[in-house]
Amino acid sequence: MKIARALFIAAYRIPHACLSLQFDHYIKAIDQTYIFTNCDIDWLDKILKKYVNTDNFIYVHDKEMDTKYPTIRPNWFVNNDYRGSWLYQQALKLASVDYIDADCVLIQDPDTFSIVPYNCYENSKLKYFILPNTTHSYGYYKVLDCLGIKRQTPHCFVTEFTPMLKEDWLSMKYQLTNLNRCDPFDAIINSVPVEPLDGLKWFSEYEFIGNWAMSRREITMVEQRRFQYKNLDELDNLTKDYNCVCDAIPNLNNSLLLDSETETVIGFDSILNKVKKFL
Repeated sequence: MKIARALFIAAYRIPHACLSLQFDHYIKAIDQTYIFTNCDIDWLDKILKKYVNTDNFIYVHDKEMDTKYPTIRPNWFVNNDYRGSWLYQQALKLASVDYIDADCVLIQDPDTFSIVPYNCYENSKLKYFILPNTTHSYGYYKVLDCLGIKRQTPHCFVTEFTPMLKEDWLSMKYQLTNLNRCDPFDAIINSVPVEPLDGLKWFSEYEFIGNWAMSRREITMVEQRRFQYKNLDELDNLTKDYNCVCDAIPNLNNSLLLDSETETVIGFDSILNKVKKFL
């Protein structure tokens, strides 16, 4: 069983990745890390290697993904959407499972890290962090119609850690194409309803993957007790009552930032000291 990780790092998430990657020893059984990015790859690697060993990283630029999956950018990047590339990035996360040569791919957001050991495939089962009895936007679940399934659980898979078996991706791609008679990525985005309150399409790749996996096999669920800090000083309050840490600062300008001149994370040592006891 070869397990790879897909990490998506846009420029504004570089500082978060530098912090999250300090906790990689908790992510078990990962053979390879793929970094998907819209940044210059040499520049990004130069920054990351100031904080972590990047020898095991494979970088994939968005341009390569746009060439390999040509329907994603034009159909998932919605003009005048205040969320910017939010939908597009979710499609790329699905495409990463197709792209990567591995039996299982763990998709991880760079602003979230685990402070307990986590193995995404254990005892021959996928292991998902979940938020118990949590429901999000209507569109997150309505889109499952394009797979011919309904929501499988009252729990939520939107935890920023989501594994997917390659065989589940291949079966998903076949199901999407066969049921909808079109490109699989088009099948998904065309099936996401426009929400009446804001006129936007709300989609979660994590709910989509988790519910599909659960429709096909028995999985293991672990409650994600997430510590969501809304300012950097709140990191001082992190305790062992939690198992994951997630940036929830409303204004990114108040979060971890990159100094463009020195190409380093501003105040990194002091921020790391706040959570160092959990390393």
